[in-house]
Amino acid sequence: MSKLWVVGDSTLSCFDDKYYYPRYGYGTKLQEYLNDKVEVVNIALSGRSSLSFTKEENYDYLMNNMESGDFLLIGFGHNDEKAEIARFTSAIGDYKVKGSFANSLYVNYIEPARTAGVTPILATPIVRRKTKSSWDDVELHITKDNGEFKGGNYPEAVRGLARDMHISLVDMTSITKDFYEKLGVKETANLHAWSCNNIKSVDNTHTNEWGAYVNAFFVMKTIKELGINGLSEMVVDLTDYMPYPAKEKYLQANKDYKPVIFNPNLEDSKIFENIGDYKVTAFGDILTDANNVDFKASKEIIDSKESIRLAVANNMGKISNVTDGILFAFKQIDANTRFKLTAKIIVNDYFSNDQVSFGLMVRDDVYIDKNTADVLGDYVAAAPLLLTRKGDAINCFARRSGELVYGSKVRRAIDKKMVVNATLFSTEDGYGACFDDGDCITGGFDFKLTTVDPEHVYLGFFASRNADVTFTDIKLTIA
Repeated sequence: MSKLWVVGDSTLSCFDDKYYYPRYGYGTKLQEYLNDKVEVVNIALSGRSSLSFTKEENYDYLMNNMESGDFLLIGFGHNDEKAEIARFTSAIGDYKVKGSFANSLYVNYIEPARTAGVTPILATPIVRRKTKSSWDDVELHITKDNGEFKGGNYPEAVRGLARDMHISLVDMTSITKDFYEKLGVKETANLHAWSCNNIKSVDNTHTNEWGAYVNAFFVMKTIKELGINGLSEMVVDLTDYMPYPAKEKYLQANKDYKPVIFNPNLEDSKIFENIGDYKVTAFGDILTDANNVDFKASKEIIDSKESIRLAVANNMGKISNVTDGILFAFKQIDANTRFKLTAKIIVNDYFSNDQVSFGLMVRDDVYIDKNTADVLGDYVAAAPLLLTRKGDAINCFARRSGELVYGSKVRRAIDKKMVVNATLFSTEDGYGACFDDGDCITGGFDFKLTTVDPEHVYLGFFASRNADVTFTDIKLTIA
Protein backbone atom coordinates (compact mmCIF):
# COMPACT_ATOMS: atom_id res chain seq x y z
CA MET A 1 0.00 0.00 0.00
CA SER A 2 1.34 3.43 -0.93
CA LYS A 3 0.85 6.57 1.13
CA LEU A 4 -0.35 10.02 0.19
CA TRP A 5 1.43 12.33 2.61
CA VAL A 6 -0.21 15.69 3.18
CA VAL A 7 1.69 18.73 4.48
CA GLY A 8 0.46 22.28 4.75
CA ASP A 9 -1.31 24.76 6.96
CA SER A 10 -4.70 25.08 8.67
CA THR A 11 -6.60 24.89 5.40
CA LEU A 12 -5.51 21.23 5.21
CA SER A 13 -5.10 20.28 8.87
CA CYS A 14 -7.19 18.61 11.57
CA PHE A 15 -8.89 20.57 14.36
CA ASP A 16 -10.66 19.79 17.62
CA ASP A 17 -13.25 22.57 17.81
CA LYS A 18 -16.28 23.33 19.91
CA TYR A 19 -17.64 25.55 17.16
CA TYR A 20 -21.16 25.42 15.75
CA TYR A 21 -19.68 24.53 12.37
CA PRO A 22 -16.21 23.29 13.39
CA ARG A 23 -13.10 23.83 11.28
CA TYR A 24 -11.96 21.06 8.94
CA GLY A 25 -8.99 21.28 6.59
CA TYR A 26 -9.40 19.48 3.29
CA GLY A 27 -6.61 17.06 4.12
CA THR A 28 -9.05 15.38 6.52
CA LYS A 29 -11.37 14.33 3.66
CA LEU A 30 -8.98 13.21 0.89
CA GLN A 31 -9.29 9.55 1.92
CA GLU A 32 -13.00 9.70 1.07
CA TYR A 33 -12.10 9.86 -2.64
CA LEU A 34 -9.42 7.16 -2.71
CA ASN A 35 -9.67 3.40 -2.65
CA ASP A 36 -8.07 1.26 0.04
CA LYS A 37 -4.81 0.87 -1.90
CA VAL A 38 -3.68 4.34 -0.83
CA GLU A 39 -3.47 5.59 2.75
CA VAL A 40 -3.68 9.33 3.40
CA VAL A 41 -1.30 10.51 6.13
CA ASN A 42 -2.33 14.07 6.95
CA ILE A 43 0.35 15.78 9.02
CA ALA A 44 -0.55 19.37 8.10
CA LEU A 45 -0.45 21.81 11.02
CA SER A 46 -2.38 25.01 11.66
CA GLY A 47 -0.41 28.24 11.54
CA ARG A 48 2.66 26.85 9.80
CA SER A 49 4.43 28.07 6.71
CA SER A 50 6.67 26.04 4.43
CA LEU A 51 9.56 27.38 6.54
CA SER A 52 8.21 27.01 10.09
CA PHE A 53 6.84 23.51 9.40
CA THR A 54 10.43 22.28 9.06
CA LYS A 55 10.94 22.95 12.79
CA GLU A 56 8.11 20.57 13.75
CA GLU A 57 8.19 16.89 14.74
CA ASN A 58 5.76 16.23 11.89
CA TYR A 59 8.43 17.30 9.41
CA ASP A 60 10.97 14.95 10.94
CA TYR A 61 8.37 12.18 10.83
CA LEU A 62 7.84 12.83 7.13
CA MET A 63 11.56 12.85 6.35
CA ASN A 64 12.12 9.59 8.24
CA ASN A 65 9.10 7.64 7.02
CA MET A 66 8.17 8.49 3.42
CA GLU A 67 9.16 5.69 1.08
CA SER A 68 9.65 5.07 -2.62
CA GLY A 69 6.29 4.85 -4.34
CA ASP A 70 4.59 7.28 -1.96
CA PHE A 71 3.14 10.66 -2.91
CA LEU A 72 3.47 14.04 -1.20
CA LEU A 73 0.80 16.75 -1.49
CA ILE A 74 2.27 20.15 -0.54
CA GLY A 75 -0.21 22.90 0.35
CA PHE A 76 1.38 26.01 1.89
CA GLY A 77 0.95 29.72 1.26
CA HIS A 78 -1.44 31.22 3.82
CA ASN A 79 1.33 31.73 6.35
CA ASP A 80 4.39 32.13 4.13
CA GLU A 81 2.95 35.58 3.39
CA LYS A 82 2.89 36.56 7.09
CA ALA A 83 5.33 39.34 8.04
CA GLU A 84 7.25 37.32 10.65
CA ILE A 85 10.84 36.17 10.53
CA ALA A 86 9.94 32.65 11.66
CA ARG A 87 7.33 32.11 8.92
CA PHE A 88 7.85 34.51 6.03
CA THR A 89 9.15 33.41 2.66
CA SER A 90 9.16 35.73 -0.33
CA ALA A 91 6.86 35.21 -3.31
CA ILE A 92 9.56 36.87 -5.40
CA GLY A 93 12.20 34.63 -6.93
CA ASP A 94 12.30 31.12 -8.38
CA TYR A 95 13.46 27.90 -6.74
CA LYS A 96 17.12 28.94 -7.00
CA VAL A 97 16.64 32.12 -4.91
CA LYS A 98 17.33 31.48 -1.24
CA GLY A 99 14.59 32.83 1.03
CA SER A 100 11.92 32.61 -1.63
CA PHE A 101 8.69 30.63 -1.28
CA ALA A 102 9.64 28.57 -4.33
CA ASN A 103 13.06 27.80 -2.88
CA SER A 104 11.55 26.76 0.46
CA LEU A 105 9.13 24.39 -1.26
CA TYR A 106 11.89 22.97 -3.44
CA VAL A 107 14.63 22.54 -0.82
CA ASN A 108 12.46 21.41 2.09
CA TYR A 109 9.93 19.20 0.31
CA ILE A 110 10.42 18.53 -3.41
CA GLU A 111 14.10 17.64 -3.37
CA PRO A 112 13.85 15.32 -0.31
CA ALA A 113 10.73 13.67 -1.77
CA ARG A 114 12.33 12.99 -5.12
CA THR A 115 15.48 11.72 -3.45
CA ALA A 116 13.32 9.22 -1.53
CA GLY A 117 11.47 8.14 -4.68
CA VAL A 118 8.33 9.99 -3.62
CA THR A 119 6.21 11.88 -6.17
CA PRO A 120 5.57 15.51 -5.11
CA ILE A 121 2.32 17.29 -5.99
CA LEU A 122 1.98 21.05 -5.51
CA ALA A 123 -1.24 22.82 -4.48
CA THR A 124 -1.79 26.57 -4.50
CA PRO A 125 -3.61 27.96 -1.42
CA ILE A 126 -7.40 28.08 -1.34
CA VAL A 127 -8.84 31.59 -1.47
CA ARG A 128 -10.00 33.44 1.58
CA ARG A 129 -13.75 33.98 1.36
CA LYS A 130 -14.72 37.36 -0.08
CA THR A 131 -17.51 39.33 1.58
CA LYS A 132 -18.41 41.60 -1.33
CA SER A 133 -18.79 41.25 -5.09
CA SER A 134 -15.15 41.98 -5.95
CA TRP A 135 -11.96 40.30 -4.74
CA ASP A 136 -9.30 41.94 -2.60
CA ASP A 137 -5.72 40.94 -3.40
CA VAL A 138 -5.17 39.54 0.09
CA GLU A 139 -8.05 37.09 -0.47
CA LEU A 140 -6.14 35.78 -3.48
CA HIS A 141 -2.79 35.69 -1.63
CA ILE A 142 -1.30 38.67 -3.44
CA THR A 143 0.41 40.83 -0.84
CA LYS A 144 1.91 44.30 -0.58
CA ASP A 145 5.27 45.25 0.92
CA ASN A 146 5.23 45.33 4.72
CA GLY A 147 8.43 46.96 5.94
CA GLU A 148 11.32 44.59 5.23
CA PHE A 149 8.90 41.88 4.07
CA LYS A 150 8.35 42.22 0.32
CA GLY A 151 4.95 41.50 -1.17
CA GLY A 152 4.16 39.28 -4.12
CA ASN A 153 1.87 36.72 -5.73
CA TYR A 154 2.05 33.44 -3.79
CA PRO A 155 -0.14 31.26 -6.02
CA GLU A 156 1.87 32.37 -9.06
CA ALA A 157 5.09 31.39 -7.26
CA VAL A 158 3.72 27.85 -6.88
CA ARG A 159 2.57 27.76 -10.51
CA GLY A 160 6.01 28.88 -11.67
CA LEU A 161 7.72 26.27 -9.53
CA ALA A 162 5.48 23.54 -10.95
CA ARG A 163 6.36 24.63 -14.50
CA ASP A 164 10.09 24.90 -13.79
CA MET A 165 10.33 21.53 -12.05
CA HIS A 166 7.72 19.67 -14.15
CA ILE A 167 5.62 18.87 -11.07
CA SER A 168 1.90 18.11 -11.06
CA LEU A 169 -0.11 21.15 -9.93
CA VAL A 170 -3.52 21.42 -8.29
CA ASP A 171 -4.40 25.10 -8.68
CA MET A 172 -6.74 25.42 -5.71
CA THR A 173 -6.58 29.23 -5.85
CA SER A 174 -8.14 29.30 -9.30
CA ILE A 175 -10.51 26.41 -8.58
CA THR A 176 -11.90 27.88 -5.36
CA LYS A 177 -12.06 31.40 -6.81
CA ASP A 178 -14.19 30.16 -9.72
CA PHE A 179 -16.35 28.05 -7.42
CA TYR A 180 -16.98 30.89 -4.98
CA GLU A 181 -17.99 33.16 -7.83
CA LYS A 182 -20.54 30.59 -9.01
CA LEU A 183 -22.00 30.09 -5.52
CA GLY A 184 -22.20 33.77 -4.63
CA VAL A 185 -21.09 35.58 -1.48
CA LYS A 186 -24.04 34.57 0.69
CA GLU A 187 -23.85 30.84 -0.03
CA THR A 188 -20.08 30.58 0.43
CA ALA A 189 -20.57 31.34 4.13
CA ASN A 190 -21.93 27.79 4.40
CA LEU A 191 -18.56 26.39 3.31
CA HIS A 192 -16.80 28.01 6.25
CA ALA A 193 -16.51 27.50 9.99
CA TRP A 194 -18.92 29.37 12.27
CA SER A 195 -17.73 29.72 15.85
CA CYS A 196 -21.32 30.18 17.03
CA ASN A 197 -24.77 29.70 15.52
CA ASN A 198 -24.84 33.24 14.12
CA ILE A 199 -23.67 33.82 10.55
CA LYS A 200 -21.76 36.88 11.76
CA SER A 201 -19.29 34.51 13.39
CA VAL A 202 -18.20 33.05 10.04
CA ASP A 203 -14.46 32.43 9.68
CA ASN A 204 -13.50 33.58 6.19
CA THR A 205 -10.27 31.58 6.13
CA HIS A 206 -11.11 28.15 7.52
CA THR A 207 -13.63 25.75 6.03
CA ASN A 208 -16.16 23.59 7.84
CA GLU A 209 -16.81 19.91 7.10
CA TRP A 210 -18.78 20.59 3.92
CA GLY A 211 -16.06 22.96 2.72
CA ALA A 212 -13.44 20.31 3.44
CA TYR A 213 -15.39 17.70 1.47
CA VAL A 214 -15.76 20.13 -1.44
CA ASN A 215 -12.11 21.15 -1.54
CA ALA A 216 -10.89 17.56 -1.15
CA PHE A 217 -13.20 16.62 -4.04
CA PHE A 218 -11.66 19.31 -6.25
CA VAL A 219 -8.15 18.15 -5.33
CA MET A 220 -8.84 14.50 -6.12
CA LYS A 221 -10.82 15.31 -9.27
CA THR A 222 -7.80 17.28 -10.51
CA ILE A 223 -5.39 14.48 -9.55
CA LYS A 224 -7.53 12.00 -11.46
CA GLU A 225 -7.41 14.26 -14.52
CA LEU A 226 -3.64 14.76 -14.23
CA GLY A 227 -2.91 11.07 -14.77
CA ILE A 228 -0.35 10.70 -11.99
CA ASN A 229 0.87 7.12 -12.30
CA GLY A 230 0.07 5.04 -9.22
CA LEU A 231 -2.31 7.61 -7.72
CA SER A 232 -4.79 8.88 -10.29
CA GLU A 233 -6.15 5.40 -10.94
CA MET A 234 -6.76 5.00 -7.20
CA VAL A 235 -9.29 7.84 -7.17
CA VAL A 236 -12.80 6.42 -6.82
CA ASP A 237 -15.62 7.04 -9.29
CA LEU A 238 -16.64 10.63 -8.62
CA THR A 239 -19.91 10.54 -10.55
CA ASP A 240 -22.07 10.51 -7.42
CA TYR A 241 -20.36 13.68 -6.13
CA MET A 242 -20.78 15.72 -9.32
CA PRO A 243 -20.69 18.65 -9.79
CA TYR A 244 -19.52 18.88 -6.16
CA PRO A 245 -20.48 17.25 -2.82
CA ALA A 246 -23.99 18.25 -1.76
CA LYS A 247 -24.46 20.70 1.09
CA GLU A 248 -27.53 18.79 2.29
CA LYS A 249 -25.39 15.72 2.92
CA TYR A 250 -22.21 17.20 4.34
CA LEU A 251 -23.07 20.44 6.15
CA GLN A 252 -23.42 19.25 9.73
CA ALA A 253 -23.67 21.39 12.86
CA ASN A 254 -21.80 20.25 15.96
CA LYS A 255 -24.31 18.17 17.95
CA ASP A 256 -22.50 19.09 21.18
CA TYR A 257 -22.59 22.84 20.54
CA LYS A 258 -24.18 24.81 23.36
CA PRO A 259 -25.00 28.46 22.65
CA VAL A 260 -23.88 31.03 25.21
CA ILE A 261 -26.32 33.69 26.33
CA PHE A 262 -24.43 36.97 26.42
CA ASN A 263 -25.59 40.57 26.63
CA PRO A 264 -23.18 42.94 24.83
CA ASN A 265 -24.93 46.03 26.25
CA LEU A 266 -22.52 46.42 29.13
CA GLU A 267 -23.23 48.87 31.91
CA ASP A 268 -20.49 50.83 33.65
CA SER A 269 -18.93 49.24 36.72
CA LYS A 270 -20.34 50.29 40.08
CA ILE A 271 -16.88 49.84 41.60
CA PHE A 272 -14.42 51.23 39.05
CA GLU A 273 -14.57 54.54 37.23
CA ASN A 274 -13.97 54.65 33.50
CA ILE A 275 -10.49 55.80 32.49
CA GLY A 276 -10.92 58.01 29.45
CA ASP A 277 -13.06 56.00 27.06
CA TYR A 278 -11.97 52.65 28.55
CA LYS A 279 -14.40 50.86 30.84
CA VAL A 280 -12.88 49.04 33.82
CA THR A 281 -14.05 45.76 35.35
CA ALA A 282 -12.79 42.83 37.42
CA PHE A 283 -14.33 39.54 36.37
CA GLY A 284 -13.91 35.82 35.90
CA ASP A 285 -12.15 33.56 38.37
CA ILE A 286 -11.04 36.50 40.52
CA LEU A 287 -11.48 34.46 43.76
CA THR A 288 -13.46 37.14 45.59
CA ASP A 289 -16.19 39.65 44.94
CA ALA A 290 -14.98 42.50 42.78
CA ASN A 291 -13.72 45.34 44.95
CA ASN A 292 -11.38 48.32 44.85
CA VAL A 293 -9.02 46.99 47.51
CA ASP A 294 -7.74 43.85 45.81
CA PHE A 295 -8.27 45.43 42.37
CA LYS A 296 -7.19 49.00 41.72
CA ALA A 297 -7.47 50.96 38.49
CA SER A 298 -6.39 54.58 38.17
CA LYS A 299 -5.46 57.23 35.65
CA GLU A 300 -1.91 58.55 35.71
CA ILE A 301 -0.21 61.26 33.69
CA ILE A 302 3.25 60.27 32.44
CA ASP A 303 5.18 62.61 30.14
CA SER A 304 1.94 64.58 29.64
CA LYS A 305 0.21 61.44 28.39
CA GLU A 306 -2.86 59.85 29.96
CA SER A 307 -1.87 56.42 31.26
CA ILE A 308 -3.68 53.51 32.90
CA ARG A 309 -2.44 51.81 36.06
CA LEU A 310 -3.83 48.39 36.99
CA ALA A 311 -2.89 46.59 40.20
CA VAL A 312 -4.13 43.26 41.55
CA ALA A 313 -3.17 42.31 45.12
CA ASN A 314 -3.61 39.60 47.75
CA ASN A 315 -3.35 36.66 45.32
CA MET A 316 -6.61 37.53 43.59
CA GLY A 317 -7.29 36.80 39.94
CA LYS A 318 -5.43 34.31 37.77
CA ILE A 319 -4.53 33.08 34.35
CA SER A 320 -4.69 29.28 34.46
CA ASN A 321 -5.16 26.34 32.12
CA VAL A 322 -8.91 26.29 32.66
CA THR A 323 -10.05 29.70 33.94
CA ASP A 324 -9.06 33.34 33.89
CA GLY A 325 -9.78 36.15 36.33
CA ILE A 326 -8.55 39.62 35.45
CA LEU A 327 -8.75 43.35 36.02
CA PHE A 328 -9.52 44.73 32.56
CA ALA A 329 -9.69 48.22 31.03
CA PHE A 330 -11.34 47.80 27.64
CA LYS A 331 -13.22 49.13 24.64
CA GLN A 332 -15.92 47.29 22.75
CA ILE A 333 -15.26 47.36 18.99
CA ASP A 334 -16.80 45.73 15.95
CA ALA A 335 -15.53 42.17 15.45
CA ASN A 336 -14.61 42.86 11.83
CA THR A 337 -12.65 46.03 12.60
CA ARG A 338 -8.96 46.01 11.70
CA PHE A 339 -7.01 47.42 14.65
CA LYS A 340 -3.55 47.88 16.11
CA LEU A 341 -3.05 48.64 19.81
CA THR A 342 0.38 49.51 21.18
CA ALA A 343 1.59 50.58 24.62
CA LYS A 344 4.62 50.81 26.85
CA ILE A 345 4.23 48.84 30.07
CA ILE A 346 5.97 49.96 33.23
CA VAL A 347 6.33 46.92 35.47
CA ASN A 348 5.90 48.54 38.87
CA ASP A 349 5.79 45.25 40.76
CA TYR A 350 4.75 41.63 40.56
CA PHE A 351 5.02 38.53 42.71
CA SER A 352 6.54 35.53 40.97
CA ASN A 353 3.71 33.09 40.40
CA ASP A 354 2.63 31.08 37.36
CA GLN A 355 -0.84 32.67 37.38
CA VAL A 356 0.50 36.21 37.16
CA SER A 357 0.20 38.05 33.87
CA PHE A 358 -0.24 41.54 32.45
CA GLY A 359 -0.39 43.11 29.03
CA LEU A 360 -2.74 43.75 26.12
CA MET A 361 -5.72 41.51 25.44
CA VAL A 362 -8.49 41.12 22.88
CA ARG A 363 -11.28 38.76 23.90
CA ASP A 364 -14.68 37.39 23.01
CA ASP A 365 -16.54 38.31 26.20
CA VAL A 366 -16.47 40.67 29.16
CA TYR A 367 -18.51 40.71 32.37
CA ILE A 368 -18.96 43.60 34.75
CA ASP A 369 -17.67 42.96 38.27
CA LYS A 370 -18.56 39.27 38.17
CA ASN A 371 -16.82 36.57 40.20
CA THR A 372 -17.28 33.22 38.48
CA ALA A 373 -15.21 30.07 38.03
CA ASP A 374 -17.08 29.22 34.82
CA VAL A 375 -15.00 28.78 31.69
CA LEU A 376 -15.18 32.06 29.81
CA GLY A 377 -14.69 32.96 26.14
CA ASP A 378 -11.48 32.92 24.14
CA TYR A 379 -8.83 35.62 23.92
CA VAL A 380 -5.40 36.57 22.57
CA ALA A 381 -2.86 38.29 24.84
CA ALA A 382 0.30 40.25 24.11
CA ALA A 383 1.64 39.35 27.52
CA PRO A 384 3.99 36.99 29.38
CA LEU A 385 2.94 33.87 31.27
CA LEU A 386 4.66 31.39 33.60
CA LEU A 387 7.00 34.12 34.80
CA THR A 388 8.60 31.81 37.37
CA ARG A 389 10.53 30.33 34.44
CA LYS A 390 12.44 33.62 34.07
CA GLY A 391 14.08 33.58 30.62
CA ASP A 392 11.97 30.57 29.61
CA ALA A 393 8.66 32.27 30.36
CA ILE A 394 5.99 32.30 27.66
CA ASN A 395 5.92 35.19 25.19
CA CYS A 396 2.27 35.83 24.24
CA PHE A 397 -0.55 33.34 24.63
CA ALA A 398 -4.20 32.77 23.82
CA ARG A 399 -7.21 30.73 24.81
CA ARG A 400 -8.70 28.92 21.82
CA SER A 401 -11.74 26.64 22.14
CA GLY A 402 -11.23 26.78 25.90
CA GLU A 403 -7.56 25.68 25.87
CA LEU A 404 -4.38 27.70 26.32
CA VAL A 405 -2.16 28.20 23.28
CA TYR A 406 1.42 29.36 23.84
CA GLY A 407 3.43 31.58 21.52
CA SER A 408 7.21 31.36 21.95
CA LYS A 409 9.65 32.03 24.79
CA VAL A 410 10.61 35.47 26.02
CA ARG A 411 14.06 36.65 25.00
CA ARG A 412 14.88 37.95 28.47
CA ALA A 413 13.50 37.58 31.97
CA ILE A 414 10.80 40.13 32.83
CA ASP A 415 11.84 41.90 36.02
CA LYS A 416 10.33 44.56 38.23
CA LYS A 417 10.91 48.17 37.19
CA MET A 418 11.43 47.21 33.56
CA VAL A 419 9.69 49.07 30.73
CA VAL A 420 8.55 46.83 27.89
CA ASN A 421 6.64 47.38 24.67
CA ALA A 422 3.54 45.45 23.63
CA THR A 423 1.49 45.34 20.44
CA LEU A 424 -1.77 43.60 19.62
CA PHE A 425 -3.27 43.65 16.13
CA SER A 426 -5.81 41.98 13.89
CA THR A 427 -4.85 40.00 10.76
CA GLU A 428 -6.73 38.52 7.82
CA ASP A 429 -7.02 35.23 9.72
CA GLY A 430 -7.17 36.27 13.36
CA TYR A 431 -4.73 38.21 15.54
CA GLY A 432 -1.08 38.89 16.20
CA ALA A 433 0.75 39.76 19.41
CA CYS A 434 4.20 41.11 20.30
CA PHE A 435 5.66 41.52 23.80
CA ASP A 436 8.98 43.12 24.81
CA ASP A 437 11.59 42.15 22.20
CA GLY A 438 10.25 38.63 21.71
CA ASP A 439 8.86 37.20 18.50
CA CYS A 440 5.66 38.65 17.10
CA ILE A 441 3.23 35.74 17.16
CA THR A 442 0.38 35.03 14.77
CA GLY A 443 0.86 31.27 14.43
CA GLY A 444 -1.80 29.57 16.53
CA PHE A 445 -3.71 32.85 16.88
CA ASP A 446 -5.43 32.42 13.50
CA PHE A 447 -8.99 32.24 14.79
CA LYS A 448 -11.83 34.70 15.25
CA LEU A 449 -13.17 35.78 18.63
CA THR A 450 -16.83 35.40 17.76
CA THR A 451 -18.00 32.32 19.68
CA VAL A 452 -19.74 34.21 22.50
CA ASP A 453 -20.36 37.61 20.93
CA PRO A 454 -20.36 37.34 17.12
CA GLU A 455 -20.59 41.10 16.62
CA HIS A 456 -17.92 42.55 18.93
CA VAL A 457 -14.51 42.02 20.45
CA TYR A 458 -13.25 43.57 23.68
CA LEU A 459 -9.83 45.19 23.44
CA GLY A 460 -7.65 46.67 26.14
CA PHE A 461 -5.27 46.18 29.07
CA PHE A 462 -5.27 43.58 31.83
CA ALA A 463 -3.52 42.45 34.99
CA SER A 464 -3.92 39.37 37.18
CA ARG A 465 -2.59 37.87 40.42
CA ASN A 466 -0.31 40.37 42.18
CA ALA A 467 0.71 42.38 39.13
CA ASP A 468 1.02 46.18 39.34
CA VAL A 469 1.65 47.76 35.94
CA THR A 470 1.18 51.07 34.17
CA PHE A 471 0.25 51.31 30.50
CA THR A 472 1.49 54.48 28.86
CA ASP A 473 2.16 55.87 25.39
CA ILE A 474 -1.08 54.15 24.35
CA LYS A 475 -1.89 54.20 20.63
CA LEU A 476 -4.93 52.62 19.02
CA THR A 477 -5.49 52.71 15.26
CA ILE A 478 -8.70 51.39 13.76
CA ALA A 479 -9.35 50.90 10.05
